[in-house]
Amino acid sequence: MSIFLALLTIALFSLYLSLFPALAFYASHRLCAGIPTVRSLILAPALLSLAEIINSVLFTGFSWDMLGYTQIDSILSGYAPLFGVQGISLIMFVTAAYLAYTFIRKNIVYVTVPAILMITAAPLSRFSYIEEGNPMKVALVQGNVNTTLHWDPNHIWKELQIYYDEFIANLDTEIMIWPESAIPDLEHNMEKLKVISTLDRAARSNGIGLITGIQYYDDKNRLFFNSMLGLGVIDRQKNIKYKFGEGNRYYKRHLVPIGEFVPFEWLLRQFGPIFNMPMSSFTRGSRNQPNIIIQDLKVASAICYEMAYNTELREQIYDNTNLIVTVSNDGWFNYTNGPVQHLFIARMRAREFGKPVLRATNNGITAVIDSDGRIVDTIPENITATLRTEFRPTYGETPFKKFGLMWVYLYIGSALLFAFLRKMKYKKIIASRPSQEWPE
Repeated sequence: MSIFLALLTIALFSLYLSLFPALAFYASHRLCAGIPTVRSLILAPALLSLAEIINSVLFTGFSWDMLGYTQIDSILSGYAPLFGVQGISLIMFVTAAYLAYTFIRKNIVYVTVPAILMITAAPLSRFSYIEEGNPMKVALVQGNVNTTLHWDPNHIWKELQIYYDEFIANLDTEIMIWPESAIPDLEHNMEKLKVISTLDRAARSNGIGLITGIQYYDDKNRLFFNSMLGLGVIDRQKNIKYKFGEGNRYYKRHLVPIGEFVPFEWLLRQFGPIFNMPMSSFTRGSRNQPNIIIQDLKVASAICYEMAYNTELREQIYDNTNLIVTVSNDGWFNYTNGPVQHLFIARMRAREFGKPVLRATNNGITAVIDSDGRIVDTIPENITATLRTEFRPTYGETPFKKFGLMWVYLYIGSALLFAFLRKMKYKKIIASRPSQEWPE
């Protein structure tokens, strides 16, 4: 984009995001005018939480800035396996409201609710809902390929050489992860040259389970998919070989607007180059896809910013899923806080589902995260390197996996119902004895 258009887009997008909290406060004021306690302590936190949830799904959703992510290193993270990041945001809204009222009303009794929430969080932060398996060796390759060269046809073999060299240097691992689109060509083209089947054979002969990002083209239906592919050792008892277009793969479900698909394509593509970016015609993967299997472990998959959508990832985590693998290319946000924020999001997913997260990226931040959301190890950004460490697969489900946002929705619904009933009672009192405010 031109600088002017880029700045205008950022300004308009910021204004759009600001509408959600603004409308939440406006609605709470209108619905509970004259009832300040109910408005501030009950309705406003519920509507702010609802606005955050709506923002995460409307127009494909923009859910990476939820308030709850700020608490991944606090005791409030103990609520993540119960209520998800949305529940932590709600708890923060409620806590802030009661603390504000403590100062406004000069009454320490309002501190009771925040105190209970904090005291309860302490033991929850140490409680585990899952069991850990034996440690396994993992190698995550960070290719550090310049984004301007990544799709250059003349650079394909140079990029493949980077990953092949790292593969050869780490043959003593059990699982290896390559980042999003690490193989920078269509699977169809690569397999014509026997690249994928050769890689699969090399991984199996060395006892390695390999997951890599690649683009898949469905020639029959003429559809493109951003995908992850599982190669090498799948079942330790069976010598299962790679078959083109079949099995042990994941197709990205939540695509990036404009970057991977164009909403209202029939209209927006008429507006010029901005809506005709290369590779902006991907197809969404299906809602429920089987886990990729590597070394007898079942893997829930997320490509790039899909990690920001916990309710969608929840649908990829089954009762026998053992870990989460996410591949990404954050090179578009190089030298910003974007990769750090993305890492925080991945840590929250680990905490919510009680699953270790293996995060392989093109240029950083590549990391292994344990089932409590703690970073096991990382490697520096913007270098070509392989992160070698261990992780423990897990077994079992967290309450958030079982119930999702049910408890958050229940609170919001109860708050709205309570506010409505109090409003009706207030109107009756006003009708019989006019008053400016609800008698405290």
